[in-house]
Amino acid sequence: MSDVGLSAGLLLKQIGTPREVAAFFELIGRHKPKSAGQSLALVTDRLYKRTVPGEAFDALLEQLHECQRTFRAVPVAPGFWDEFDLDDRSVGLDRAASNLAEAFQRVFLAIDRCVEVARLDQKSLGYIRPLRLQTLEGPRSYEHKYMPLEEFEKPDMRPIWLE
Repeated sequence: MSDVGLSAGLLLKQIGTPREVAAFFELIGRHKPKSAGQSLALVTDRLYKRTVPGEAFDALLEQLHECQRTFRAVPVAPGFWDEFDLDDRSVGLDRAASNLAEAFQRVFLAIDRCVEVARLDQKSLGYIRPLRLQTLEGPRSYEHKYMPLEEFEKPDMRPIWLE
């Protein structure tokens, strides 16, 4: 199975294996009640299985930074990752980290960078491309890259990066 990438216009940034990315969203869902009472729908719905339009980038970053603050308080003890059935190969996850924010730092940094690049694209292109998760390499990556955005927006669609 191919790794997962975050697409922001011409940039496709590797963020982890499908299991690592699924664990990221699972843990956000678990610790969502600890949030400041705000909805995390841009993260748990839009980013997870659809696209995030440019006009929602500020709110997305705010929600992600809230998740990151919450994750700093969640310690990672030996055996913590066992329930997620992760492979031995680690791409976007630091399993030696002491808390979840450190463990998923690569993902948080990649999202920040992709938003920055998408905003730069807006200046040069005159429009902003949405963020989306997709497969990183192989035939599926090619299909996902050229798939119409409407395909990502189907309400009953399973996250495309899990195919």
